[in-house]
Amino acid sequence: MPIDSFAGPSCKDLVEFMKSVKNIPAKHKDGFEGMSKKAIETVCDIDALHIWESGDDIDDFLHLTQVIVKLKIETEKHEGRRKKEPAMVIISSEQAAGRNGGDGFERICEVVRNLLMSGGKKHLNDTVCAFGAVVVVRGIDYTSSSDNKAAVKRINTAIERVFKMQRPGVKQVVWHHGPILSLLLTWIDNTTSDLRTALTAISVTAALDLTSGVKPSPLGKPNKQADLQTLEDYAKRLDIPVVFVDPTSQLISYEYLATYMYYWAYYIHIFLPSSILRPHFYAALDALVTFCFRLRGASDSTYGTSAVRMVKEHLSASTARPWARTCIDASFYTKELCRGTATDAQIHNAVQLADSPFSLLNPTAGYPLPAFARLPLCPSDNPGETTGKAYIAARVSFTLLTCTFRASSSSPFYILLPREGRDVDRVTAWIQGSMMGVLERLRRDKGKDAVRIDNKETHMYAEVTKACKWALDGCRGKMPEGVEGKVKFVREKVKRGTFCYVSGMVKEAQVERSRSRRRSRSAGGW
Repeated sequence: MPIDSFAGPSCKDLVEFMKSVKNIPAKHKDGFEGMSKKAIETVCDIDALHIWESGDDIDDFLHLTQVIVKLKIETEKHEGRRKKEPAMVIISSEQAAGRNGGDGFERICEVVRNLLMSGGKKHLNDTVCAFGAVVVVRGIDYTSSSDNKAAVKRINTAIERVFKMQRPGVKQVVWHHGPILSLLLTWIDNTTSDLRTALTAISVTAALDLTSGVKPSPLGKPNKQADLQTLEDYAKRLDIPVVFVDPTSQLISYEYLATYMYYWAYYIHIFLPSSILRPHFYAALDALVTFCFRLRGASDSTYGTSAVRMVKEHLSASTARPWARTCIDASFYTKELCRGTATDAQIHNAVQLADSPFSLLNPTAGYPLPAFARLPLCPSDNPGETTGKAYIAARVSFTLLTCTFRASSSSPFYILLPREGRDVDRVTAWIQGSMMGVLERLRRDKGKDAVRIDNKETHMYAEVTKACKWALDGCRGKMPEGVEGKVKFVREKVKRGTFCYVSGMVKEAQVERSRSRRRSRSAGGW
């Protein structure tokens, strides 16, 4: 049976599908591997212009940092007439920004400005900002009735501008889309014939959850079945691969960035500027204070407005005014919420917040760090080596009526999966190594001592830790059996977490204790 007619068994979940890929008949194995290799090489082609639709959370920014750093490294390999400046187009997804009250476009511009050390130049009524051949385009807000066709026009303008800047000329486009398909489908349908022809590959991030069948992910719920069918029709017509990536399929199992980034509370300041980090820092402080005072409220049977009064008595308004939201909202201190605080998940979250106080603005429970699923798609001059050794692009056909899927040689769709033998630990180590490489390059460019902590934020965190210590100390002996030992880890991180060392608080506390001991000995002598 020729490879172009191969179809595996129907699968109801990801485990079944991975087994079917592992057990592909020997006569089809080379052909299946060949299709994977070609798809990976096309979607990671360093010579194509890559277009990334991106959100504005920390994992999104770290992914964009990885791509820009890689492009800078690649362009440095060429000299003379062959030399090209880093080139990419970033489309801001304003949906996430709308939820946290920020502006995704402006936040992405700030990240790019920090990386390229360039001011950028605004165009098209400030909807496009060009940093040389790296261009940021304002996308659409998927939660409202945005004008998709207007977005298509400015995206086309940005692509054509970058094409003209590239020498030798770039003639291929690889489009990396987010979880909601409508803008991508509108672009394919309404763009120019030349740009449509230039499209050589698509990746789609976090649109599907394949754990127990073909289902929308938490982020892809706005999509309709017809959208997926339309995408398949377009891909067949254009003869291009569509590679689906998502955190679950790629064994990205941990929701905390500190798991993947060594000394995260320290090095985050090299990756991202303080203006970007501030809302994440504020969100973490709000969540940490809420946890500690909920626990104290449960211990003292103090709820609602009485619990809020307790917060305000131990946290000054000048410290908390920029960020206090849930921690001063009586509705977050009901008896049920306070007594439900002592769960393993909430305690673990508090440990992370105390150690590295930088929260995601829009976390999705059970679907961690979706942008990290994109890390293997980073453009490369040898993607078969960098990505192909660790991952396989398994060609797949979806049957939407039954929510099943099967390995197939006739579909344009692919799922990026870790290769056999690569478990959660090995995937985690791969991500850690990738991000460490990015960090080393940033330290080279910015200087190894580029970390600068804002004194105001250090003072703010010191005040927060005092309030949290008071709240936690008052819980001793009042918590359910087994909880005391777990909460101890929160208390330790509040006193001596990574950020305490980064900001100098631990050193200052040690000096103050030493002074106190000297004063005590001196007083005793009298």
